[in-house]
Amino acid sequence: MLRLRLQARARPSTRMQFAAPLLAVGGTALVAFAVLAASGHPPLGGFYALFLAPFGSASGWSDVLVKAAPLALIGAGLVVAYRARVWNIGAQGQYVIGAVLGSSLIVYHPDATSAWLLPAMVLLGAVGGAAYGAIPALLNTRFNANEILTSLMLDYVALYLLRYLTFGPWRDPHSYGFPGSISFPDAASLPIIWPQTQFDLGALCAFFAAPLVWLLLRGSLFGFQVRVSASAPAARYAGFSRGRTVWQAFLLSGACAGLAGILQVAGPIDQLRPNIYSDIGFAAIIVAYLGQLNPLGVLPAALLVGLFYVGADNAQITMGLPVALTQLLQGVLLFTLLAANVLVRYRLRRVPA
Repeated sequence: MLRLRLQARARPSTRMQFAAPLLAVGGTALVAFAVLAASGHPPLGGFYALFLAPFGSASGWSDVLVKAAPLALIGAGLVVAYRARVWNIGAQGQYVIGAVLGSSLIVYHPDATSAWLLPAMVLLGAVGGAAYGAIPALLNTRFNANEILTSLMLDYVALYLLRYLTFGPWRDPHSYGFPGSISFPDAASLPIIWPQTQFDLGALCAFFAAPLVWLLLRGSLFGFQVRVSASAPAARYAGFSRGRTVWQAFLLSGACAGLAGILQVAGPIDQLRPNIYSDIGFAAIIVAYLGQLNPLGVLPAALLVGLFYVGADNAQITMGLPVALTQLLQGVLLFTLLAANVLVRYRLRRVPA
């Protein structure tokens, strides 16, 4: 009788590196099919509503792009951190702080019309995200605190700060009691570049982050530092400081997350609201790993997860499916991806029982 056993490969399989995301997507589709059937919904109809209907119109295409844009931007920053073995789990909080700090210009200067207003907001958003990322970097390098725990806990600090501001001092007095800042004026709103959709200049720029990060990793000393930092002896031999790598990784990934935050509130959302604290930062972690920690791989991964969001909204409207289906599919996608990635470094062998 034979049984299966994992055997380590001499070197990681390039073929499986490409195949693992495809296996994960296929496994997720099968699980979605099974969940639809088990819940009494027509599987083919649900599959169409989830994965095909969003591409049936220009607005559907634009919605997928708009949902994917911040995921691509945050995911590109996280790729740098994770390849340097710096575990930034706090992109959600950095996203929120970027949105808050960038929005502060409008809250305190509601009548501003300067052409420099929007660039200043974008700059503040990136600075806010980087500054918030600097906190776990400081705690790790100075006090050896675990960056996973500190960055994750700071997510909740950002959440409660956002709620305090939008329910309290920053709430629009003319909003009839609804939480949220004043609506952004035209001078503080990103221009739409796809007419009759929400696809704006910020979403377009977000997609350029991935190729820029790819160039940074491929053709700079910093990129070389990130590549060798995965091996502590190699990094020490090359003269690179681990503490400096931690700081740089957190600042860059935090800046990307903060930039995504302000681009969202100055774009599709058009004001600071408490519900900007969604699961976008955590979904970006899935995007980074689905892209195999390759900045260019982040782009199709972000589009796929963006499709999950739009498809789940569409399925909720047309078929009454719960919106939590998005979180379910994301979880299944991450689980199947981690399982498939085992085959990158190991192969299945039949051995005698």
